[in-house]
Parts: sequence; C-alpha cells; structure tokens
Amino acid sequence: MAAQTEPTQITERERQVLEIIEGLLRELGRERAAQVLSLNSSFERDLGMGSLDLVELLVRCETRFDVQLPEEIAEQAETPAGWVRAIVDGGRAAEEAGRQGYRIEPAREYVPQLPGGDATLLDIFRRHVECVPDRTCVHLLENGSGRGLTYGNLYDTASAVAAGLIASGLQRNDTVAIMLPTGADFFYAFFGTMLAGGIPVPIYPPSNPNLIEEYVKRQMGILRSAEIRFLITFDRVRAVSQLMKMLLPGTVEVTTADALREGRSRSRVAVAPSDVALVQYTSGSTGDPKGVVLTHRGVLANLRGIGNAVDVRPSDSVVSWLPLYSDMGLAGSLLFSFYYGVPLTLLSPIEFLEHPETWLRAIHQARGTLSAAPNFAFELCARKIPAWTLEGLDLSCWRLAVNAGEPVSPETMSRFVERFGPFGFRPESVTTAYGLAESCVALTFPSPGGAPRIDAVRRDSLERKGKAEPAPDGERSCLRFYSLGRPLAGHELRVVDDAKREVGERVRGRLLFRGPSRTPGYFRSPEATASAIDADGWMETGDLAYLAGGELFVTGRTKDCILKAGRNLSPHDVEATACEVPGVEPQGAAAFGEPDPESGTERLIVVAETRATLERDLQRIEAGIVKKISDSLDIRPDVVQLIRRGNLPKTSNGRVRRHETRNLYRQGRLQRRRLYPWIQIARLWRQNLGPVLVGGLERGFALAHRISFSSARFVLGAAAGAAARLLGNPSFTPAAARAMLRLHGLDYAIHGAERVDAAHAVIYIGNRASVLDPVVLTALLPAPIRFADSSALTGLPWPLAFLLQPLIATPPKNKMQPKAAAQEDRIRHALEEGCSVVVFPEGAVGAPAHLSPFRLDAFFAAAGSQCPVQPIALRMEGTEGRVSVGDRILPGSADPSHLTVLRDRVRGAISQLCQ
Repeated sequence: MAAQTEPTQITERERQVLEIIEGLLRELGRERAAQVLSLNSSFERDLGMGSLDLVELLVRCETRFDVQLPEEIAEQAETPAGWVRAIVDGGRAAEEAGRQGYRIEPAREYVPQLPGGDATLLDIFRRHVECVPDRTCVHLLENGSGRGLTYGNLYDTASAVAAGLIASGLQRNDTVAIMLPTGADFFYAFFGTMLAGGIPVPIYPPSNPNLIEEYVKRQMGILRSAEIRFLITFDRVRAVSQLMKMLLPGTVEVTTADALREGRSRSRVAVAPSDVALVQYTSGSTGDPKGVVLTHRGVLANLRGIGNAVDVRPSDSVVSWLPLYSDMGLAGSLLFSFYYGVPLTLLSPIEFLEHPETWLRAIHQARGTLSAAPNFAFELCARKIPAWTLEGLDLSCWRLAVNAGEPVSPETMSRFVERFGPFGFRPESVTTAYGLAESCVALTFPSPGGAPRIDAVRRDSLERKGKAEPAPDGERSCLRFYSLGRPLAGHELRVVDDAKREVGERVRGRLLFRGPSRTPGYFRSPEATASAIDADGWMETGDLAYLAGGELFVTGRTKDCILKAGRNLSPHDVEATACEVPGVEPQGAAAFGEPDPESGTERLIVVAETRATLERDLQRIEAGIVKKISDSLDIRPDVVQLIRRGNLPKTSNGRVRRHETRNLYRQGRLQRRRLYPWIQIARLWRQNLGPVLVGGLERGFALAHRISFSSARFVLGAAAGAAARLLGNPSFTPAAARAMLRLHGLDYAIHGAERVDAAHAVIYIGNRASVLDPVVLTALLPAPIRFADSSALTGLPWPLAFLLQPLIATPPKNKMQPKAAAQEDRIRHALEEGCSVVVFPEGAVGAPAHLSPFRLDAFFAAAGSQCPVQPIALRMEGTEGRVSVGDRILPGSADPSHLTVLRDRVRGAISQLCQ
C-alpha cells in the first residue's frame, strides 16, 4: 500500500479507493506517483493523471462499489478524497433522483405539411413553428437530469442569436465556427447562424487537456480553411478560444451563445434552396480534413431519401448520443428529426462513453424507435455494460438500430443481439447502412423489416485477385461483409478500376456515386473538388467495394489498403485481430504499409496501445499480436510497435488516423510523452508569436478605421437631430437618413414607386424586417412622414434614434401627454397636418408578416379620416434591402368587424409583397 501523509487514520472506504488508484498508477508505469499517493494528492499535478485515466478510474470505482457516479466528478473532484465523498454520498441514488425529475412524455402524433418543391431548412423550421410552436422537438438529457426545447422557444432564442450576430457585423455567407458541446447552446448557435444568413461550421470542442496542442493545431487548419469570421464557444474553454482568436487575424469575434442572445433586432434574411446550408468537415482519418459544402436542396434531398428508406412514421422517436459536429449526429439525427417533426432525445457523447447503458436507458424511457451509431458503440454495449444497470430495460420499441459510420462487424452484432435479446431487442431491427459527408450523411439503405444479408467470400480470392467469390459453407478463413443496401432514391453507384472503367458483378473496385444530395464540392478548394468529381458528376468516395445483386458491400479505404505479398490487405481486419490480444487497448491499434525497396512490396506495420510497462509483459503482448495475425490472416507483421495508451492519433469520433500514425512512425515520435496543458499552450504561443503580433497590428488599424466611421455617424446624427429641434423643421432629415445608410454600407431600393402619391397623405402599414427599417423608410418615402409611436425607434443606435425622434407623431395639444395618448389620436393629428404615417406591427422584429400583430388604432384613424391605407413590405439580404409598395386600400366603414377584415386584408397584402 502506498505511503500516506495524513496524520489521522483512514476509513475502509478511503483505503479501498486508494488501492484502486494505486493499482491504476502502477499499470500506467507511474511508480513514483504510486509511492507518494495520498487522499489529498492532485490527480493532475501530483499523479499526472489525465481525463482518459480518470474515465478508467470512474469505471473501476463504479464496478468495485456498485454505484453510478455523476460524470462531472472527473472535473469537480481533484483529489482522491473528493472521489470518496462522491461514493459515500451514493452517486447512483443521486443520479436516479435527477433522472426522475425529468420525464419524457410521449408526444402526440404529428404529420407536418412540408413545403412542396424547393424549400430550405429554415422553411421547414418555420412551418413547425407556425403549426406546433409548443411541441417539444428536443429532449436534452444533461448531467443526470434533462430539459425540453419546443419549436417556438428554439426559434425565438435562435432569432435572438441571429440578431446578435448581425449587430456584431456578420455579413451574408460569412462562416461561423460552432465549437460547443451537446446542449441547447449548440441548437441556438446553429440555427441562429442560418437565420442571420451565415454558414455554420460545426467543429468539435476540446475534451482532453493532455492533447490540447494537437487539438489547437488541427482546429486552426479548419478555421483558416473555412475563413471563419466568428467563433461561438463556451466559457470553460475560454483560454483555448482566446488563443485561437489571436492566431486568426480575420476572425471578428470569439463569443458565446449567451452573449449573442442580447441582440434585439430580428432581421429576416432570405435563403434560397441553392444556398450553402452548412460546411461539414470530414474526420480526416486518411489525411487533412476537407470542408464539404452542403446546400439546403442537397440536405433536404438526403433527408427525404432516408425517410423513404426507413419508412418514417408519425409515431417514430429518434434517440442519439452522437456528436453534433459529425454528419451522423447532425444530419442523420438532428436534421432528420427536425425535417419530419419527430421528437429527438439527445444525450452527450461523454455520458455515453462513460456509461454506455445511458443510451439504452434513453431508448427505453423515450420509447425510441430509430437510433444509429457506429460499430464500436454496439461492441461497447455488448461487452462493457454491467448487468445490474439493465434491470427493467425494455428495448422492444427499437424499430431500426442503424449501424453505420465505420466497418460493420457481424461478430459484434451477433454479440449485441445475444446480449439484449432478453430485453426485447429483435434481430430484424439490425440495419446496416453506408454514407459519407459528401452525400450529406447517407447514400445506401437496406429495405427495412428483414435481417441484413451477410456475404461470406474467399479471403485469398479477394485479396489477390480482387474478386468476391462466395466461400463454401464451413470455410474458416473467409471474409464476411454486411450488405449495406441499395442507393437512396435518385442516387446512383458505380464500381470502377483505376482507369475509371466499370467492373463486373462481384469485382472489387473504387466506389463512385452521384445524386441530388451530392456535395457541389469542397469549401474554397477548387483543386480538391476537381480531383474528386468528374465531368459527368461522378464523385470518388475513397472506398473500395463490390456490388452483388444490386447491393453494396464495402471492403475498405482506397488510401489505407496494404499491398503485401501480392495481397490487398484491409487494415481494419489487421487492427481488429490485434485488438483481440490480451493487453491491447480496445480500438487501440493501427495498421499500415511501408514501402520495402528490397522486396518490391510493402512491410506490414502494426502499432498498438497498451497499459503494460514491464518488459516481460510487453514481449508477451508483442508475440501475441504476431501469432494472432499470422494464425487468423495467414500473414506475418514485419514490425509491431507498442505505445502507451492515449498516444495513438485519432479523429474526434474515435477513428484511427492511419496517415498521421504512419508519419509519426517515420519520424520516431510515437513514443513521445504528452506534455502538461500549460506547457502545450506556452509552446503554441511561442510558435505563433509572429502571426499574433501581425494580427494585433491589423486589428488595431481596423479598429481605428471603425472608430472614424462611428465618429462620422455620431456627428451626423447628432448635428441633424439638433438642427431639427432648433429649427422646428425636420425636412432635411431624409437626406441625413440616406447619408447614414451609406455610412453603414447599406444599399436599398424601392419597388412599386409608381404607386406612391407624394401629393396626398396615406397610412403606410408594413412588416418589420430589421431594426433599421425607420431609417430606410425615412430615406425612401416622400416627406413629410411620421411614425405612429416611439416603439419604432427601439433598438436603434443613439445617433439614429436622436436623428429620427422629431418624426414621432404627437397628439393634439388638447390631448394628454404623449406617453399616455392613444395611437389613433397621434395618427389622426399627423394626417391633419398633411403628413403620411408609418405603422409597424407590435412584437419582435423579423416576425413573419402573416403572423404580425397590428393594433386596430391605425384602421380606426384611417376610417375616421377616410385616408387610404397602403401596405408596404421590407426585406433585407446582407447589405442590400428592398421596399415593395402595394396598392392603396380605402378604409370604408368604421365598424369594428369591418376594420378587422380590413386588417386581415392588409396583412395578406404585406405577405404577398414579402414573397
């Protein structure tokens, strides 16, 4: 037992916890840390334990003490004493109590009336808001409890984020990086960026402090490639975010969703189906990540294809733990559920990795029918979930369990079915699919309802001749592949050789595809686009595959294939075999080829992670890997290199980066120990000191430029407003308003100007598109005009509000003070003085015209004065705006029922003008 420094005697529970930590430290080879271990030792400072080590400690403590600890314990409890307190407090009981505080009630069935023809994701979103604003669209399970988000609440908050982005300077088609964990803020930022006319670029947030240097370098490549203008992040990674900001001189602002929600304007930016919906960066498992451009039209085509393939139903419910920065998590789960209006139950990836049973519990609680995950998740559930956590579990509701995103193992799914069959899981629920980010998410799906087809082929024939010959029954040395189904409706597949000639049935080749959801290309990378897409629209997938009976079977990656002794080896087969050896970490092996000039073939290199540190254990594991691969695959590895756990390069979703592993192997850097986070950050600062200084100077010049324009706007607004007050005549205010728009870099046009009668006063009634609407109308409509009340100026910067304040309609002198005067009196008084009056709706800026609430005061004033009402519509797209003028409408009778009909007629006319 390690030496203790505490003067008092420790309890039995404390001794047991220290024993667990000591055993883990010795396995990690940290003998000195094990010798100084005490209850008050700092995990990071004294013991050198990172987040992955603490996850392992969490599993061991839960197994030893039969408790379920809260996932935040690894962040909040910095010493062994803190873990002891969490265990004594009964972590499992606290967790269950939190779960009971939030129940997922079954939603009533909802069949959305989706827009016909071309549409956008925002059209779908707004349709749900109009039809079922109070329907819960997302159940977020967070930290042992949960919350529900409704369509209406999500739209309102995302609109506030959009207003904050626009107010901060976001222009149309600017890219916005979203570096947020799973949670409500991600939804607000993602849809808020779309509503503001920007392009969301989801990237994964930092999770492991021991890998912070690698994380920053990788994300900087993505942020520079995407030419990010805004980075939306969260407070816990402020140090990393600020460092990235300093290294990105073009980034306008690093901010949070909460800070952006302060915006008040609700500008509505028009989005077309051909516009870019988002940029999805590939995982980079075979090289540097590339930004896949996805249009609204392409995304919706893919979602429709998936819905047809899975026979989506109004009673369906989606459950997911997949990261929202991945294509399966974002498009396959979030956007799919939004498109069809079915509820989504979402838990964090970290919670799933620490407690895999939470995924199955969420399916049970939400009565989930559709849920997808990569193969490793099914393997994790089949092998790692303790039996005591499954009490009362019912998976009979799970209609389709989609295994996709990485090679599907028949052995894994057999173990999963056997383990969870007693809990209601049906073998026919297993569904294997194929997709890639370049096709939004999905490309092929099998027909639902039957067990997926498994094809057994002769190993020697496929590896030596590239032919998938069926293996005889009982042959042990064969390869087994799941059928991945047929292409989605409207999509096509081709398998070709290196000369782009189509190959025959059951012949392996390069897989190409085309279809309505195919990406138009890689973001700001015409070279990469041209090399991937040919003149006929066929795109390289980077995968090797064969077709049999019209169904797709994928055998591996083109770039990863290992050529040895006349065979084409799949690295996945080699890695899976190596991981079966005791002592090798799960998902902890990488296999690749290295040219061998002497033999004219490639050497087979296997790199494997292990916790072992003693020489005799390392020799045993190395010999075990050689024997296992030789026996199973009939080929001997040339080199086996064992490395410490956590040193194998992986993508954000857990895939091995074979390309980077091979480079590190060539450089002899695979064994390099990770540095403390503060050392990594210091090194990044030192390496990038030059760009930081240059960026600082550029931002200084930009700030001076902005200050000069801000000063000009301030002086102009203050001078014109003061002159209007002194002279009692605001006749020159329109000219000042036009100058202000030019200083803001905005360009507006008026359509239907021939319908404007400058000689007679009218009541203009219009929608509210942006906070600048009063300035625009002052600049474009013929003077004199007045605004019905001061709420029109809410949210305007002070110089603009000061400039337009004299244009607010005032009541007659014999009436009450302005704040208490009725709007009808203000309007009638302005009309009597020969001024036209502008009336805006009540409520938020940017609300749809047909939902805008107009008071009847303006219509009573029109009827009393027999003054025409003229509908107008305002639209704003980036720096360009438009004012459309409709036909004048005579008010007629002052009867309230008649005026209500008139209001609806005007509202309808405004909606038509907006379109």
